[in-house]
Parts: sequence; C-alpha cells; structure tokens
Amino acid sequence: MENRAAIEDENLRQIEKMIRDTPAEINLTRAVIERYEHNKPVSERIAPPRRQAWRKAVAAVAAAILILIAVTGTGLISPAAAEALKQIPGMGRVFQLAGDLGLRVADERGLYNDPGSSDTHDGMTVAATAVTFDGTRVSIGIEGEAVESGASLRTESLLEGMNDVELSIDGLPLSTYAPDGIGIGPFIFPVPDSDKLVLEFADLRNQGGQAFPQHFNLALSFKVTGITGQFMLNIPVELNTYNNVVITSAGSRNYGSLQLQVDKVELTPVTTNITTRLELEGMTVSELYSSRNTIGYDVFDDQGNQLQLLSGNGSSATGGSVLIMDTRFEPFAARPQSITIKPYHYVYKTDSTNEFQLGEDGHVKVEYIPELEMTVPVPAAAE
Repeated sequence: MENRAAIEDENLRQIEKMIRDTPAEINLTRAVIERYEHNKPVSERIAPPRRQAWRKAVAAVAAAILILIAVTGTGLISPAAAEALKQIPGMGRVFQLAGDLGLRVADERGLYNDPGSSDTHDGMTVAATAVTFDGTRVSIGIEGEAVESGASLRTESLLEGMNDVELSIDGLPLSTYAPDGIGIGPFIFPVPDSDKLVLEFADLRNQGGQAFPQHFNLALSFKVTGITGQFMLNIPVELNTYNNVVITSAGSRNYGSLQLQVDKVELTPVTTNITTRLELEGMTVSELYSSRNTIGYDVFDDQGNQLQLLSGNGSSATGGSVLIMDTRFEPFAARPQSITIKPYHYVYKTDSTNEFQLGEDGHVKVEYIPELEMTVPVPAAAE
C-alpha cells in the first residue's frame, strides 16, 4: 500500500488536471478547506484500487463522469474529550462518536440494527456494530480490536490501514445499481477513536441508477495494512425509516446561461438529500469551472438555521452541459415550514483557477447569487 505522502502527492497532481469538472466538488470543497484551516482531520473516501487523501487548500478530486466526495458533518473532538465521552453510557458507540448529527439521531432513536458480523485475522477482529439505511444513504459503524497478545502491532488507525475495499449487494457488485459507465464508491469517515470508523455509500437512483432494495445482504471485504488475509463482513441491511418527506419539482431559476433546478428534496430523520439539475447554455460543465464560475449552495430552514454539509455525488457525461447532483446535509432539528437554497460562487485568488480567497475568519469567501435563490415550502405533517 502506498504511504500517505505519496498518495497525497498523486492526488494533488490529479486534482490539478481534473478540477472544475462539476460543481459537486466545489460544493464540498468548502467544508474540507475550512477544516484544514483549523488543523482538524477530515474524512477520506476509499474507492478501489486506492484511497484518496486530502491536503489544505486542495479542491476535491472530480471526474467528468462521476464525483464522489465526503466531509464530516461537524468538527471532531480532541482524543482526550473523546475518551471522556466513551465513559458515558452509550457514548462509546460509533454513531454517537461520529461527527454527523444524522447518525447520532439514528443511534438515539434506535433507527439502526446491530449486524452481529465480525472477522478475525492475525489476532485482530474487525466488526460491523451498527448499520442504518434511511433510503438516501447506508451508513455502517465499524470497529477493530486486537484480541490476542500476539496480534501484529499497528501504528496506523483503522481508517488509515483499511484498503482494497469491495462491496456487493445480494451477490451483485455495487456498480449494478449505477447508470452505465458510472461507479458507486464508498465514503469512509473518521471518528475520534483510532479503531472506529463509519463507512457509507448512496445509490444513484436520482441520476438514472437503481434504488437499493429495502432489504438486502451487503458483503464488505477489505484488507488492513500489517494484517494477513482479507476481512469479510456479511451485513444484513434494512430500511430503518418510513414516511420520509419527498418534495418533487421543487422549483427552478435562471441566471444568464445557467438554469438551476431542484428536482427533489428528501427529508428523513437521518438525512436531508437535495437533488439538483444544472443546465448550461453554450458551454459545458468543464468550461463553466474553467471560467472560475464554480457554483455551490447553502441550505437554511425557515428560521435561518444553516444545515451542515455531509457528502455528495453527481454525474455528467464527458463534455456534457447538464450535471445532476445529489447533495446530503444533516437532518433538520425540527420539521421546517420551508427550506431556502442559496447558490453561490466561490471567490478565487487572482490569476488562479483552483485556489480560493479566505476571509479574516479563515473561511473560504463566497458570493451568493440572489437570482438563483429558491425557497421550497415543506408540507405540514399529517395529523
């Protein structure tokens, strides 16, 4: 397995080559950069055959065919604080430790199952201890533990050592559920415990793929650096939330040569998923970002509370002028009467197409685009 520095250097070279291909990458880059500005760790995505790592002021890796990026929902806490939290009943569980409000809600409301699946190699046991599926994303809590005194000593965290990740649903590759020519790669999120992590993936049903079944068996295989053998976990997955709020044809706006349409808004107790369609006139998606007009958006409830970004994936044909994107945010604390989507442009450094200006607070500067702003009414809950 390549060392971390080598992987990062290779990523930087690829980023320079592939940046600006879709707005998804920029939409998520903002949170990545902010975490690096505060010297905090960020999540990594694992997609065979290699793991992606991130550096300060790096825009996310993008491809014209597919982009898959993720950032943690909230800032991670210090190791000392994490250790103290683990002493509180329930707080040692993976979903409680994860920097993701939706997973904490799943844990607190019992919207998850314990798969009871584990595997042991060289005295190290890795187990799937929690899985939740809300119809928009599948999240799995994974824990590692050395169970024998003769187990190999590892200096890396479980996240750092995990590699060659492969997934299948009911015996079929995960890509079976994706549109032709597009893959589905898992995200891997760190938690403030070196031997715990959250592995997550989402279907592409809003982008021409198939929806995952409500019940299925997930086969997860992977290797861990320094451990001989392939770990295999068989994880039963079932839909844990029902009666999710789904709003279709939520609205569209035009601005110059851009048309932004909100195709769908899905509200679950675990996730807010927003599907957007960006259509360009007279230019391709790549050309849009080459012109330093990268677009992202923030989401607010009717009280002005901003949702934290979680992850996103999208697709656009090579040379295409249409990008369909699913972006996942944390759930709303309470059902709002409406949500507001505020698109923006990033502010770039002079003479740069992939470096952003930072404000005094260390955050990336953005300029909102009022012409593309949309407020979507949320239907009241049934009595």
